[in-house]
Amino acid sequence: MGLKLLPETGTGSQALPWYERMLGLLRTKVEKNALASVCMREHGIAVAKVRREENLPPVLEQALFEPVSGEPDRSEVLARLVRSQRLDRATAVTAMELGTYALVLVEAPDVKPEELRAAIRWRIKDLIDFHIDDAVVDAFECPQQYTAGQNRMMYAVVARSSEVRALINALTRSGLRLEVVDIPEMALRNVSALLPEDSGGVALLQVGERRGLIVITRQQKLYMSRRIETGLSHLPDTAIHAADRDTIEDWLDRIILEIQRSLDYYERHFGAPPVSAVVICPTGREIPGMAEYMAGQLGIPARLLDVNGIIDSETPLDAATQADCLLAIGAALRQESRTL
Repeated sequence: MGLKLLPETGTGSQALPWYERMLGLLRTKVEKNALASVCMREHGIAVAKVRREENLPPVLEQALFEPVSGEPDRSEVLARLVRSQRLDRATAVTAMELGTYALVLVEAPDVKPEELRAAIRWRIKDLIDFHIDDAVVDAFECPQQYTAGQNRMMYAVVARSSEVRALINALTRSGLRLEVVDIPEMALRNVSALLPEDSGGVALLQVGERRGLIVITRQQKLYMSRRIETGLSHLPDTAIHAADRDTIEDWLDRIILEIQRSLDYYERHFGAPPVSAVVICPTGREIPGMAEYMAGQLGIPARLLDVNGIIDSETPLDAATQADCLLAIGAALRQESRTL
């Protein structure tokens, strides 16, 4: 399940992305059953590679993070990583950064499948702050909402074509065989789908440096997501080192409020029972009492995620690598699905 958020050329509904046609000429000696991901982060580049064999669980073959100091360094580091890790031998995926695209819930148009993409574009043209002709659009199904009289809904993903092209150009120039541009919500859904709590519904929380993301999944389906504007940079290191409970709890309360709003929306709009747990993605920093405080405030179990417990890895991952590479790992867990 995932997206192919790619610019297109031509005007017909069957027009292929410009670089997908180009890549078709280059597909030689590609590793079978392997998917590499490269995610550009603010302070570095995250890489992961997942291999899947029929009737076997996925195996994480690579996960590493390389810090970068600026754009020139980023290009050099990326090219070196592609060569040294042999990423050019596998089909590749990337995930856009939060803030570079919009995720909008829209009513699914009642049109023929071949007309769906154009209909979605028309529906969202007044919901974005730039011209629809400059937009790249894709969509995926939303589970049926419980609200009486509610029509079928879809999630539309929209980004500026120029930003998507810039990302594609940076990655393909390095030699990467990029085929898919995805989003963090779907990458986290791929991780959440492996959690034992997913069978009854689970909220997965990822807190980054400046912002975070909450996704709620059940039985491998993404029900909803919510971005939060509270990140690790809003919690002083001094408070962590001194175990300053008041400061830490004030910071956690802002996140808990967003989680509670998400849980309320999930139960009310999807007619679903309460989620079984909140699972907290690795942050790279040990925040004293984080899971315990959340569990007490929300009234449901909360725990910290250890990626080693949900996916086989050739080398166990330490907490720092898990924090830096989680979205790349999630992107590499992507399985092909039909898109618009």
